[in-house]
Amino acid sequence: MTWTLWAAAGLLVVGGLAPFVFGGTSSRIDGVIFPFGIAAVILAACSLVPNLSRSAVAVLYFVAGLAIVYGLLSMFSLPVRLAVLGTCPAPPATCTTGLPKPLTDGENTGMGVAAALGILALLLGFYGLVTIYRRTASAPFAPPVRTMPPVAAPPPPPAAETPPPAAETPPPETVAVTARDEEKEEPELPPHYEEELPELPPHESSTSTT
Repeated sequence: MTWTLWAAAGLLVVGGLAPFVFGGTSSRIDGVIFPFGIAAVILAACSLVPNLSRSAVAVLYFVAGLAIVYGLLSMFSLPVRLAVLGTCPAPPATCTTGLPKPLTDGENTGMGVAAALGILALLLGFYGLVTIYRRTASAPFAPPVRTMPPVAAPPPPPAAETPPPAAETPPPETVAVTARDEEKEEPELPPHYEEELPELPPHESSTSTT
C-alpha cells in the first residue's frame, strides 16, 4: 500500500512541473501545479500514517481525486476556450482582434504529459485504497486472552494392577502323555492275604443225647 501511494504522489509532482518544463513560465497551464501538489500532499499523508481507518483513507483519497480531476479540467478548458472564442493568426502575422494566441507545441506537450501522469496517479491511489480494504477485511481475528489462572488438573487415577500372566496350557497331546506316565509310575499296592480263623468245635445237639 505504501509504495503505491508514494508513487502516486511522485507522479503528481512530476505532472505538475511538466507545463513549466515544456512550456516555460509563460505557459497558460502552469496553474495545474497547485491542485496536483495538494493531491500529492494528501496521498503522502496517507502513506506516512498507515494506521488510519478505512473511512479516513477513503475520504482523503476522495479529496485527492477531486484535486486531480480539477487540475485535469483546468488544463483541458484552455483548448476548449480557444476553440469557442477563436485565436489570433499564427505569427509572424499581427493580432488585431485581441484574441488569445493558439496553443504552442510546448503547451500541447506539457498538457499531454501532465494529463497522463495525473490519470496514472489516480489509478495508483485507487489500487492503494483497495489494498487497505482487503488488508482490513482479511486481518486475522485475535482470540481472547485468558485473564484467570488456569485450574489445576486433578491427579491421574492410580494405574490398575495388571494380573499375572496366565500359565500357558500345554497342548492336549502333552497332557495325554503326562497322564500315561503318571499311570505307569503309580506304585502297586501290596497283595491282600486273607487271615485264617480258627475252627470252632462241632456243635452237639441235645436231642441226640436223650
